[in-house]
Amino acid sequence: MLHDDARPEEANSPTPAKAPFKILVVDGDPALLAMAREAVRGVTVEGAGVEAIGAATAAEARETLYDHPDIALILLEIVLETERAGLDLVAHIRQDLGNQRTRIVVCTAHPDAVGEEEVIADNDVGDYRAKAGLTARALRTAVVGQLRTFASLQALAAGRKGLARMLVATTGLLELRTPDTLFPNILPRVVGLLGIGHHALLCIQGDTLPRDRRIRVRASTGRFAKWKDVEVGALGEARVEAALERLSPSSETIVEPDFCALRLRANGGITGMIYVEGRNDGTAREWQLLELFRNKCSIAFENALLFEELNTSQKATVLAMGSLAEYKDNAASGHLQRIERLVGEIARELMRRGQFGSELDADYVEKVGLAALLHDVGMLSVSDQTLGMPGELAINDMQAIQRHTEIGHRILSEAALPLRGRSLLSIAAEIARYHHERYDGSGYLEGLKGDAIPIGARIMAVADVFDALITSRQYRGAWTVEQAIAWVVERSGRDFDPRVVDAFVIVIRRFQAEDPGWFPKGDGGPGMLGGLIGRKLRALFGGRAQAL
Repeated sequence: MLHDDARPEEANSPTPAKAPFKILVVDGDPALLAMAREAVRGVTVEGAGVEAIGAATAAEARETLYDHPDIALILLEIVLETERAGLDLVAHIRQDLGNQRTRIVVCTAHPDAVGEEEVIADNDVGDYRAKAGLTARALRTAVVGQLRTFASLQALAAGRKGLARMLVATTGLLELRTPDTLFPNILPRVVGLLGIGHHALLCIQGDTLPRDRRIRVRASTGRFAKWKDVEVGALGEARVEAALERLSPSSETIVEPDFCALRLRANGGITGMIYVEGRNDGTAREWQLLELFRNKCSIAFENALLFEELNTSQKATVLAMGSLAEYKDNAASGHLQRIERLVGEIARELMRRGQFGSELDADYVEKVGLAALLHDVGMLSVSDQTLGMPGELAINDMQAIQRHTEIGHRILSEAALPLRGRSLLSIAAEIARYHHERYDGSGYLEGLKGDAIPIGARIMAVADVFDALITSRQYRGAWTVEQAIAWVVERSGRDFDPRVVDAFVIVIRRFQAEDPGWFPKGDGGPGMLGGLIGRKLRALFGGRAQAL
């Protein structure tokens, strides 16, 4: 960069990488354009060169400004087509075009036509020079000063835009609570913030046990879009791998001419890494924006990992509690996992259809599958003697079994008391109490009917009976999937909510097409709880389900 004396750099200096500043010389006399070109030869300002272009009239200048909206400075003769055509051009630039950034220096051979005081006072003009006695050196000094002002205005504008992009990039970031929702959303935000391209990767290091230094892709865009849940070393992208390996606690943000890389902090030995490919100017401003984004993103990243760990722990606890109800039995393999997925997918299908809007939302759908695993936790109150009793149960034994819904509800609702809002345990308590209610009011515990039964319990009723039908029992083999579907559909409107049944059929057909391994194999004995479930079903449905 030149000092105030605007000394040109040596001829052998490297060519500036930035686009040159453009000067528009508006004068019918070509001498000013020639002097300007001599004045800016070899000059750099803020690392960029300077080039001069000419326009002989105000009308020609307007066309040039249209073709070159990035003009940084105008050297203007006032007297052009008319005595005040130059000042009219200034008004057009400032008012009609709304351009307050381009600097204007009046260089006139007619100081008597419009004096310096009037020009400076009444117009947004940065300097006034009479051509008489004007030298290339003096003009160079004026040009460099004005270009520095223009560069400062550009930087301020870029800073405001950068702040706006930062607000867009970080808004709602902390609300993306899970890695599955956060990771894919980070990349579009950082790409939009930088504006350098859409080829990007988000990777994790140290998230598998035992902890190691392998880097795994968790989200990707652009030319990397096909890569997910693979190791970076398998990409065949040596430059990407090398860039990510450079990231460390002492080098958390890397800005190079053809890429940027960020390191996201997290506890527990887990590190997040973002790589964005594309050309950028690598300025201090871009680095500062990246640092601000990285700090915000690191918080969201750590929160998402903690949330994932909490969810994993919660799921493990719920699975353990649900398994207790089947601990006394060699139950069909995968029962709880099938119930969780089937209940969750039915709820999701109902929400997709816009049904039960007052009950079903994204938070409920996220929780209901896991909550359903606790539907029979009250079975822990049933004695081993009752569970192991052969043949039909006495009335008092059946009443003991039916009370499992009330006991399960009490256990879960008491556990949910310290929790705010509609928690997983409060949803589980509803399902535990009401999953044996029937749509026509013939079920138990309270004989509720229709929409009076909570939606989670209505979904659970379908899922629980279907899974019982397609698994082996000690008194019968497993039904085929088609037989079980037909039976559930036949009971629609009586035992089951027709809307839930419709969604259930869609979900099962989807499983058949996309994941046939989801269905049980039908082998293995049912054990005492299997017999109990059969007796429960026969007692509930009576002659309608003698084959159960």
